[in-house]
Amino acid sequence: MTRKRIAIIGAGLSGAAVAVQLVRQRPAPDIVLIERAGRFGQGLAYSTVDSSHVLNVRASNMSMLADEPEDFARWLSERNGGASTVFATRASYGAYVAHTLRSARDKRLFGKAITFVRDTVVGCARAGERWSIECESGKSIEADAVVLATGHQPPLALPVFSDSGVEMIGAWDGEGLRRMRQGDLLLLGAGLTMIDVALSLARRRKGTIYALSRRGLVPRPHLDPPRPERGEPMELPIRLSEAVYEFRREVARTAERGEPWQLAVDRVRQHSQSLWQHLPLEAQRRFLRHLRPWWDVHRHRMAPEIAARVRALMAEGRLRVLAGEIVSAAPNGRGVTVQHRQRGSMVRHKLDVAGVVNCTGGSLDFARADDRLLNQLLRAGLARPHANGLGVDLDSESRVIGSDGNANPTLFAIGPLTQGAFWESTAVPDIRNWAKAIAESLTRSQI
Repeated sequence: MTRKRIAIIGAGLSGAAVAVQLVRQRPAPDIVLIERAGRFGQGLAYSTVDSSHVLNVRASNMSMLADEPEDFARWLSERNGGASTVFATRASYGAYVAHTLRSARDKRLFGKAITFVRDTVVGCARAGERWSIECESGKSIEADAVVLATGHQPPLALPVFSDSGVEMIGAWDGEGLRRMRQGDLLLLGAGLTMIDVALSLARRRKGTIYALSRRGLVPRPHLDPPRPERGEPMELPIRLSEAVYEFRREVARTAERGEPWQLAVDRVRQHSQSLWQHLPLEAQRRFLRHLRPWWDVHRHRMAPEIAARVRALMAEGRLRVLAGEIVSAAPNGRGVTVQHRQRGSMVRHKLDVAGVVNCTGGSLDFARADDRLLNQLLRAGLARPHANGLGVDLDSESRVIGSDGNANPTLFAIGPLTQGAFWESTAVPDIRNWAKAIAESLTRSQI
């Protein structure tokens, strides 16, 4: 009997997790894992070597295996003697994912269970009952099914800078960050990406680091020490306004019991995917416009030791977080002159900085993404943008829905592409569960 062949496009955490789960299926298919960056298992998030870049989830909940929730904590303990409650470095987690992927690749006695291909996929089309995948090198790969694990897209260009000829440095452009002259800096965005970049820059630079976002909201810290969740997952009304009101009441009741707000957020988090899918489309859009920044800073938290370092930088005046918007930007010979308007004010303030770093995070508007594969899938009608503006449209099994409104039974997506459909779908616990579900669905299907 001919083995099924599954092509996974993207070999960061999401793609690696699907590959590992497929190897565990019986019968295991042939797997082709295609990665344009050449780093298999690490992706952008975990390829850093900076020791100040720390995971924002404890090791005890970072296993990439749905059936072995303590796998990462065990791996970490064997190598570093670390406890399961620690917040490990991103580099160590990248090493763990790469190790787990290599182990899965070498499981089969005759031949490799997983074939690594370093290339950029530029097209994906139906070829009879199969898929034909076209690579930038000219290589063509055939597969019975395809999993899109393409990860985050780069941030969208900001016209106020691009129109004035100001070069923005990418948050993960190590060479570009090292090239910037000494002096104050402006980081656009105030989330976890900003925190990573600010900590790295503060170690080797003098001057003030300004972080600017519309609301000036900074991620909140995790509990230290951790506390177990109490109670059942929080049930909330379907109407968004009523859900927000009930959630605030529960937070108040939590405080009256002498418990921290983090426990209330975690109770909602336990079934946030279901809550999201039951929200009407307009309510999802309102959440993304008005509530998303507040959810993000309370949901995606800093490790306690990172929060302490951030507070110290703020107390020293080396990190200043601003709320507002950029009005204008222009090169000034030594760097960039930026004018910004603080939230709730019409007064303009001028900043002269050595450079501007884009920490706004990856774009989730895939309809506007500069990605040849995604653009080709949209043009061919094999995928369509989700109506709420995030990612692509999917059914409940994470199968991609085409322009005709039907889900393709052999085209799946995992990771950031799925946020429009499931919202909470990019944390490690979500990714490992979806990886297992997709692997089992592919094994059951008659492809």
